[in-house]
Order: sequence, then structure tokens, then C-alpha cells
Amino acid sequence: MSFKALFVATAVAFAATSCTQEGKENADAAAANTEAAAENVGDAAEAEATNAANATEAAANNAANATEAAANNAGNAIENAADKTAAATENATNNAARETKESAAEVERETRN
Repeated sequence: MSFKALFVATAVAFAATSCTQEGKENADAAAANTEAAAENVGDAAEAEATNAANATEAAANNAANATEAAANNAGNAIENAADKTAAATENATNNAARETKESAAEVERETRN
């Protein structure tokens, strides 16, 4: 309920107090309505605050999950790159060793002749 409605209910309660017994009863009812409206406003504000807190928590969890996934992806990419580099280095080492053996064998053949 809006503050305007609360103000109107209060004004009605005030006006009713100057009337007869019926006016007093109306004033009591208006006061009860005003109190109920104030409680409703408080409940609505509490619900909004709770919703905002839940949305903030969900956003923080989503951000944490996205960060963790990005870190895992980066770690996997680095590991894959390291594996490829190691394989390429091993291949180059094996090629160099083979070529060195071939060259040594050729030098040995030429030296024998």
C-alpha cells in the first residue's frame, strides 16, 4: 500500500474522531486499516530486500562458477600446449639424434675408404 493511501486512511481516522459513536467505530476501523497497511508496507519491503539479497547471491555464485570454469579452461589449454611442445621437442631431439648417427656413420664410411 502506498504512503498516499496511508495518509488518506489517517485523515479519515482523524475526521471520524469528531463524529458520533459511529464515527468512533469508523475511526477505530480506519486505525486498524492504517496499521495493517503499515505492516503490509513493511512486509513488502522485507520481501524486496530478501529478493535483492537472493539475486545478489545468485549473481556472485554465477560469477564464481564462470571464473572457475575460465581458470580450468586456461589450465587445460596450458597443459595441452605444454604436451604439444614436449612432443615437438622430443620429435626434434629424435630427428637430430638420427641425423647425427647418420652423419657419423657416413663420416666413418668415408674415413675407412
